[in-house]
Amino acid sequence: MGFSFEGLNVYQRALKVAETVSGMAAAFGRGHYLLADELRRGTYRICQQIAEGAGHWPRAEQREAYSAARGVVLEMVPLLELTRRAGLLPVEMHESLKGELEGLSKMLTGLIRGGDQKSGADNLKGSNAGGGSGKTAS
Repeated sequence: MGFSFEGLNVYQRALKVAETVSGMAAAFGRGHYLLADELRRGTYRICQQIAEGAGHWPRAEQREAYSAARGVVLEMVPLLELTRRAGLLPVEMHESLKGELEGLSKMLTGLIRGGDQKSGADNLKGSNAGGGSGKTAS
């Protein structure tokens, strides 16, 4: 069946952002290796922190991992802005990725604040549990 975190919409959304950023960063060129690397590593870390959070049993440890993931999401915003200002990222792509990061931040905040039952049910891919706060818009 797989790991429980693989069914979380927030995890699936984070993977999509990581794929987008990785492809985008590959086109930056030689002079921008550090910026590209920071962007890639940040998106990978978000995915890892979500997986780690889902694997913790004490609720406090889950919150800590999800909070760390949210912190990395926030760190990504100035990196995207620097990328846009350097002319490496079109405004439309910048706004789209920034919107994705905002969505991830909100979903992670829901996991941090919510109880075990609510956060798991609302964020499970394909769940009919209602609430919708963790559902990924298609």
